[in-house]
Amino acid sequence: MLYDFAIEIAQSIVKNGLTLSTAGTVVFLILKQRRMKARLKRFIPWMFQDDSEVKPFVHNQMIIMKNQEIIMKGLGLEPCVIILNEKRPESVSSLNRYYLSSWAITTYAQLANKYTIRRYLKMAKKRIVIDAGHGAQDPGAIGPTGKREKDFNLTMAIKLDALLQANPNLQVSLTRSTDVFLELRQRVKIANDQPADLFISIHANSSTSSTANGTETYFSRSTSAPLAGVIQRHMQAATGFKDRGARYGSFQVIRDTKMDAVLLEVGFISNPAEEQKLFDNDFQDRVALAVAKGICEYLGVPFETEKPAAPAPYPEMTVTVHTAAGSTYTGYNIKGITWVPSRPIGELLGGRIGYTKSKVTINGEPVETQNINGVGYVTARDLTKQLGARIFWDKAEPTRVEIYPQ
Repeated sequence: MLYDFAIEIAQSIVKNGLTLSTAGTVVFLILKQRRMKARLKRFIPWMFQDDSEVKPFVHNQMIIMKNQEIIMKGLGLEPCVIILNEKRPESVSSLNRYYLSSWAITTYAQLANKYTIRRYLKMAKKRIVIDAGHGAQDPGAIGPTGKREKDFNLTMAIKLDALLQANPNLQVSLTRSTDVFLELRQRVKIANDQPADLFISIHANSSTSSTANGTETYFSRSTSAPLAGVIQRHMQAATGFKDRGARYGSFQVIRDTKMDAVLLEVGFISNPAEEQKLFDNDFQDRVALAVAKGICEYLGVPFETEKPAAPAPYPEMTVTVHTAAGSTYTGYNIKGITWVPSRPIGELLGGRIGYTKSKVTINGEPVETQNINGVGYVTARDLTKQLGARIFWDKAEPTRVEIYPQ
């Protein structure tokens, strides 16, 4: 078998010379050898999970390389492979031709590497880290009416996380889910330690001019430029703001992370009109949905959310959380008791929300739970008991509930 293998390689070299097509032939012959294949399986098993993908890919690459060889020869170029310490062939008559030949070899190597990466990523969930910029003592930019960038960033991160968590193709985490401060290097470390496949940092822009306006997306490495372009296209359409484009920016969180990373500037908090929209609940929902769809498009996974919820058999209540990053949610009146969605409201009030044995936990303490359309709801009184929340019901409109932090 080894003898036949050597003969096949020798015949290929004699017939074609040491060309790109020969390199493709050698790869194909190696993959044909059972013993060699068995050894490779021990070190890179994912390459052989589906031979139906490997063989067509190698076959197609051989065709592409052969066509490239024909084209290059037609241009008077020699598509050769230079071995170290080997004298350059006389047929490569100019330095430009030599570089072009080397470029072609490098290009095909990069194509093969991208194919390998795609095969690897198909095997597991894509890991995404969402970073809410600033936090705690670092408020970020301050708007004309006193609204703080850190609050907008956190609200958007939580909403984007909620949209992506429902997607079975993704594994999503936040650098922060409460009003805490993280150094830039800590944010980078969280993403690099996973390691994540994507890093999305959310911000609101600011300028000394109150008329500065628009949406923009930053990338620091050329490999992240395509991600920035996709996100910018979706996000700008959702905001309706001026399109400032996808552009280069040397921000630490997107420069030092090792995966594709972008920093979103949704709008200008320093612009009175845009500040008002940035803190509008419907606007936030629309932008979060657009960014989620952009992420899925870039990763090549379908955008999936939970199945449309069946109407709950309970009267609905409008629940407004009065924190800087607060928002409005739907609650339910069940036998005279107000139930509210646990995670978003609990986290906005500074609590740690978890789940154990079908019960929601608030700061580690299990509380009474209702599962409504796949979402854990807790009673308003448990928010008071566990987190010190102050809750009021509108006498004129009993279906309206106002929640304030301790």
